[in-house]
Amino acid sequence: MIAHVVVIKLNADTPDNVKQLILEKLEKMEGTIGVIRRWEVGTNIGASSNPGDIVVNSAFDSLEDIQTFREHAVHAEFKDYLKPYLEVSYTVDYKI
Repeated sequence: MIAHVVVIKLNADTPDNVKQLILEKLEKMEGTIGVIRRWEVGTNIGASSNPGDIVVNSAFDSLEDIQTFREHAVHAEFKDYLKPYLEVSYTVDYKI
C-alpha cells in the first residue's frame, strides 16, 4: 500500500467561505473515486512558523492507482477550482 500525503497552503487572501468549500470538495472525493483506500482531510491547528492550511492523508494500493486518482475527472475539477487560491502544495508518496 502507498501513502499519499498532500499539504496545501492557500493564498493569504482566500476567503473563509472558499476555504470551507475546498474542505467540502476534498471530503466528497472519498466516496466518488474508487481507488482510494484511506482518506483523511484536516486543517492545521498548530503554531508552526510556515504551516500549510490543509492536509490530505490518503492511501492507495499502488502508484498506478494514485495516477488513476490524479487523472480522475473529480480530481481534475478540484484542481481547477483550487488553482486561483493555491500558494503552494507539497506531495509525498511512501510505502506503508
